[in-house]
Amino acid sequence: MNIFEINDSWEYHNLTPQIKELNKFYKNTNTKDEITFDFKNLEEIDSSGIILIIKYIILYERNSIKVNIENISSKHKKMLHLYKNNYVHKDALIEQKPFFLERIGKDVFETSNNFKNFLYFIGRLVTYFFYLLLHPSKIRFKAIVNQIEIAAIPIIPIVALALFLVGFVTAYQGAEQLGKFGASIIVVEMSTMSMFREIAPFLAAVIIAGRSASSYTAQIGTMKITEEISAMRTMGLDIDIFLIIPRIIALVIVLPLIVFFADMASLLGEMVIVKYHLGVSYTQFIDRIYEYVEIRHILLGICKAPLFGILIAIVGCYRGLQVKSGTDIGKYTTKAVVDSIFWLIIVNALISLLSIQLGF
Repeated sequence: MNIFEINDSWEYHNLTPQIKELNKFYKNTNTKDEITFDFKNLEEIDSSGIILIIKYIILYERNSIKVNIENISSKHKKMLHLYKNNYVHKDALIEQKPFFLERIGKDVFETSNNFKNFLYFIGRLVTYFFYLLLHPSKIRFKAIVNQIEIAAIPIIPIVALALFLVGFVTAYQGAEQLGKFGASIIVVEMSTMSMFREIAPFLAAVIIAGRSASSYTAQIGTMKITEEISAMRTMGLDIDIFLIIPRIIALVIVLPLIVFFADMASLLGEMVIVKYHLGVSYTQFIDRIYEYVEIRHILLGICKAPLFGILIAIVGCYRGLQVKSGTDIGKYTTKAVVDSIFWLIIVNALISLLSIQLGF
């Protein structure tokens, strides 16, 4: 028979040596012997000490080893029985994976619930927008100007460099391919129309989505965690009017300007490569654009911009309001960027198809 004497104090703050002793005793136990826990010299014990002993009692019993308890007081005996009857070892907690159909049902339910919440969010914003049109004094112009400054000025160098290089590469590749057919000069109007209609507006919106959508989600999510939003609601302030609508209006104003700036940056990149690769002067380049590229191409790209701005701002703010804890900020920031780019692709494709069908 193996006897383990439980001596001195077995309280939470001094259990480290007892854990080592019990673990050593358990490893050296002969599976054919009985085990006895002797409480004779015990001074004090709390729930942590009782649970530690119960853990090893259950381990022995699972290996079909008889466990005896000796010299235990009635008080400690009641504690031992109480905790043992309600003890569940973590190894016994087997996580059951849901069935395939159950997972599908949960995903469908969560998706439909999120979609309904998103529609409610959009409907609420539309209501507040018309309310502000009827009560313009409640529009926070200072907040809008501040958001315009934050969303536009830092992003201009990135947009300029990115679209300059995209225009440069697009014109170069187009000239190389068209040169095989002896029509390199056509690259001027071809690349310019494609940049004005599709590439420049979309890439500018993607850059804004990567910066502003993530920024809105992080800002509003942080305000929610620090309970600033709860404080605003307590003071009777509406977060839609104070936080969300100024950001939406700011992007609606900023994006057409950034798209126009992106058009000019891409045009400059095309001019440079056409000048040095095809020998077409800047004057000839501008003349061909003036002659062959209609104003409707640049207008189409600029008209897309406000819709892109609304989409980016709404997704970013909505994901920010979904944040519940500090660990959610990274998750919902990523979702905001991915969702906004995904919807930008869909909306851009629909507008392009519609414009072709209408002959615009």
